[in-house]
Amino acid sequence: MKFEVVKEILSGVPYMAEDEGWELYNFICNEKPSSILELGHAHGASTMYMAAALDEIGSGVIETVDLSAAQERDPNLEKLTLDSGLNEFINIFREKNSYTWFLKKKIENCTSGHICEPIYDFCFIDGPKNWTIDGLAFFLVNKLLKNKAWILFDDYLWTHGKHDGRESTDGITVRSLGNEELEEPHIKLIFELLVMQSGEFSNFKIQDNWWAWAQKSKSGSKEVEHTGKMMTKN
Repeated sequence: MKFEVVKEILSGVPYMAEDEGWELYNFICNEKPSSILELGHAHGASTMYMAAALDEIGSGVIETVDLSAAQERDPNLEKLTLDSGLNEFINIFREKNSYTWFLKKKIENCTSGHICEPIYDFCFIDGPKNWTIDGLAFFLVNKLLKNKAWILFDDYLWTHGKHDGRESTDGITVRSLGNEELEEPHIKLIFELLVMQSGEFSNFKIQDNWWAWAQKSKSGSKEVEHTGKMMTKN
């Protein structure tokens, strides 16, 4: 499916800007991941951009996970998937509290002889932006990522304190957080203190101070590249 077609399907659907959708679409078309994990999809715009790219290259599947409550969104991903005809590329999973329980089950299913066999080529994390949940999610996802796979975090500098009008964010109750937890960007902390220090990732890239990329490779660059969106429409 061409980008212009999926863009039209998603007209008015939050929460992914056109340039972000274009970036994801091009990444999938260029890298051709056969197995994608998405943690958090809200209405499903990001899922649709990736599925359209898989349709364009002719193969691949997305396993996308969100809260059961997110199914009440209008539109929800189930509707977008059916209306677009991209259902063969999308498998939707829902959990009551967080996607970490899905990851627990996936690791169990992929484990033999106390060894977890990695299965994913790309993971996009766009969830509650929480040190506890997303920090654990990174540890669990790492077990499931193949060598040379990419991981992408959304909301690099997002803070709960700057969104104090919200009572909760994807299951995280704001009033339960301390002042430091409200003011510090959790995804940035996870990226700098966990991803970059793990020793298993390299080729770090921060796009527009909002997206954070890393590749599961010990041999790549350990420097951080700061850039804007690299792929633009002709």
